[in-house]
Amino acid sequence: MTLDTTGPLRGLKILDISEGIAGPFCAKLLGDLGADVVKIETPRTGDQSRSIGPFPGDKPDIELSSSFFFLNTSKRSVVLDLDSEAGLKKLQALIRRFDIIVSSDTAAALSSRGMGYEQLREWNPGVILTTISGFGSFGPDSGYASSHLIACAVGGWAQLCGVPDREPLQVGGTIAETLTGAFAAASTLLAALGRTAHGGGEHIDVSAQEAVLTGAQMPTLLYEYLDIVPQRYSSVGSGAGAAYILPTSKGYIGLNALTGAQWTMLCDFLGLSDIPDNPRFEGISWTRPDERLEEIRAAFQAALQDRTAEDLFHEAQTWRIPFGLVPDLQELYEFPPLRERGFFVELEHPVAGSVEVPGIPFKSTATQPGPYRPPLLGEHTDEVFSELDEPNDPPKAVSQNGESNSSPLDGLRILDLSMFFAGPVAAQIAADAGAEVIKVESVQRIDGWRGSASMWDGDVLPWESSPYFNWVNRSKRGITLNLTDPRGADILKELVQKSDVLIENYTPRVMQKFGLSYATLRELNPRLIMLSLSGFGADVAWRDYVAFGMSTEQMSGIAHLTGYEDDAPLFTGMTGGDIFAGVMGANALFAALHHRNLTGQGQHIDLSQLEACNLYIGEAMTAWSLAEIDPGRTGNAHPAYAPQGIYPCKQEKWIAICCKTDAQWLALAAIIDRPEWLAADSVFTQAKTRSSNRDEIDRTIGAWTRSQDHLELMHRLQKSGIPAGAVMAGPDLLADSHLQARGSFIAQDRPGVGVKHYPNQPYRFRFAEPVPNLRAPLLGEHTAEILTELVGLSPDEITELTTADVIGTIPLAARH
Repeated sequence: MTLDTTGPLRGLKILDISEGIAGPFCAKLLGDLGADVVKIETPRTGDQSRSIGPFPGDKPDIELSSSFFFLNTSKRSVVLDLDSEAGLKKLQALIRRFDIIVSSDTAAALSSRGMGYEQLREWNPGVILTTISGFGSFGPDSGYASSHLIACAVGGWAQLCGVPDREPLQVGGTIAETLTGAFAAASTLLAALGRTAHGGGEHIDVSAQEAVLTGAQMPTLLYEYLDIVPQRYSSVGSGAGAAYILPTSKGYIGLNALTGAQWTMLCDFLGLSDIPDNPRFEGISWTRPDERLEEIRAAFQAALQDRTAEDLFHEAQTWRIPFGLVPDLQELYEFPPLRERGFFVELEHPVAGSVEVPGIPFKSTATQPGPYRPPLLGEHTDEVFSELDEPNDPPKAVSQNGESNSSPLDGLRILDLSMFFAGPVAAQIAADAGAEVIKVESVQRIDGWRGSASMWDGDVLPWESSPYFNWVNRSKRGITLNLTDPRGADILKELVQKSDVLIENYTPRVMQKFGLSYATLRELNPRLIMLSLSGFGADVAWRDYVAFGMSTEQMSGIAHLTGYEDDAPLFTGMTGGDIFAGVMGANALFAALHHRNLTGQGQHIDLSQLEACNLYIGEAMTAWSLAEIDPGRTGNAHPAYAPQGIYPCKQEKWIAICCKTDAQWLALAAIIDRPEWLAADSVFTQAKTRSSNRDEIDRTIGAWTRSQDHLELMHRLQKSGIPAGAVMAGPDLLADSHLQARGSFIAQDRPGVGVKHYPNQPYRFRFAEPVPNLRAPLLGEHTAEILTELVGLSPDEITELTTADVIGTIPLAARH
């Protein structure tokens, strides 16, 4: 097994002491991009995921766990007992040679083991520590246990997922945890980039609860903006647009319309052009669903009679309507754009043989990294410790400037041409880390996200009142430029010469049409990094197919895994695949910045949003490749944890409970007062028998929880060591004392809208200086300022451009 010495993160050395999913996924992402990652495992059993599986065949083998296989590519394995004096001494020697430590313990738990940040900093003054846990390392709930199910509940996701007459659901796969890991990787790279500039170490603390809150967004934003407490109704798309997943004569099809124009085209396409103008359906809302949505579902279903999903998908694309297919795991391995791009990587493993796994979701003009196989337990112990004998400069004392560092991306300028959500998420992460981000729109075509869930009242312009736009575009300045006008394109070219990064998420044909291809822009600025986030990638037959968050969620496998057991696929209930693609785009961008720091070289990153979303369910994908296991939709169940479910509480509230261990099960049985479950001869003493009797156990637990308050019960169970999480709605989240203590919301005052509280990034830097609290820009708010400051235009020239509608502050459509 050979280390990748060509990836953009070459030179970064990372110790992965984490267990579970989020921490290993974080370290895997960094390793796949070229960092040297050494995984520390416990003797004999190794990482806990080695024992969970799924496995090929019936017999567990620690070298054949598909979960471990996917989560630990591109790492070397060292066996070390970190709870022994000898092990801690060896760890100290390693830390003196490494840049970054990734841990799934809280800061307090690490300190109790003699590995707290202050101790690590004594061993290596410039070390970066990333702690990743369910509730974070500080706040009143910081010691609470978590899981994918629990994070879905306490982050607001389960509140949105499911149907009204059934229990709330976890979303498919383990994407609450992989999303947390992806945020952790991005924040870790930010700390590494910051250290290049200022030399200081850092402690980043990442919370799964906050990662889910950031991904869900809607519970708190819709509550504050529209006084709505969204309920689970994910058999239709989220409040971000109109969408259904319906069966056809062959396969499921996603019918998606994000804008009013797409809604009209969708109805026309199905031969139902009367629906948009029918008084019966006037004012229908996916934000406030009612029985009329079911009437439309029935009409749509009838229109699909005798049609196949594939035929509908391709025909709808000729209309520029973002339909989506819903493949299962086997079909994903055969999915045309994924195969055409070479997304899946075949890895040769000494025990498992040849196994295909999801690879890197982007292509680059500068580097093309890729994963290598996961290690055998302890495979590299001797190799890694022998490297300690090689010459190495001792760690240097680092000044923390009075315990403060500059913002990680201070001095970086980004042009954000992206719209809706995926690209703006990547830009927002950078802006919140100190980059100067200039959002580019036009009065001819404003960002379509401005129209989503807008308040539409007399006190505020409708295009300035979207909670989604105002959240994802904070920390940015705004400019309008008509890029179809040569004068607008020329101004953008001048801005490119003075910028570091350009982000766009058009279909590949659009930038070429503007005369703003990467080849053109590279001539103006060879150091420019251009991040393009298209639906399927620029080099496939589907390159110009339109895609949005709903369709990438459907086509990536997430929808296939989300839903009640043996029932139809559902939406996750949030805004689809955009958040996943955006966070992965941020990781690609920060890796490219690291590469530019090493080489001075810019690059074009061609990211596929479909590939990025599929990477988050890589565990399930690998289970199919390695063991031919496709779990499909399993509701709230877990293959190894029992019981696990979401149970009713008082006042139509719900609580998630998950027993990962026999000890947790026994504690729950004692609290519920079921002595027969505690008996030594009980059939419920083992998780396997509990799983086979799941219905009986769930009924008993549900009968007990029904009389309890969901929030009080969560704290009672957690204090007894049982993973539990109240299913939180918007009011619960905003009032939560733990989230308040962590600064999980940013208060911003917007003209006409007032003060609202927007979800923060799900991580906290200990030393980085906070960036200014800059609300999302009004349309064209900073145009004159930026054109004067960066382009040098005079007031007369700016007036002339305004008269010609090259720039402006009022959408053309609003003038008629």
